[in-house]
Amino acid sequence: MNNNSLNIVFEDLFKLIVGFIADDLKMQKHFYNLSLSGLDSTPLQLNLHEGIFILVGFGKDEITEEVKQWYFQQTERGFNIYNDEKAFQHLASEILEGLLKFRKEIYSKRIREY
Repeated sequence: MNNNSLNIVFEDLFKLIVGFIADDLKMQKHFYNLSLSGLDSTPLQLNLHEGIFILVGFGKDEITEEVKQWYFQQTERGFNIYNDEKAFQHLASEILEGLLKFRKEIYSKRIREY
């Protein structure tokens, strides 16, 4: 039997998403610092947040401006973290928890609509 499904342990998925968010925090911090020196970092943006949202379980139509705005406000908290990997990981975990709450609210609204 050929099984083409993707199997990943929940704990590994959690670590992967937290790692992606921490990487995005670091990138956003670097882009912010570049912008302070007058460089337009827009062409350098990787849009990691889009993949993160999908990994968390958001459908493309569920990624609202409210969710994106909240996410980027949270990434700004990383601008004050200096060479502290644990702090980046902790903030990334908090952001993941917030994204999961947004996702739960979306699905709760759908259930109530039925």
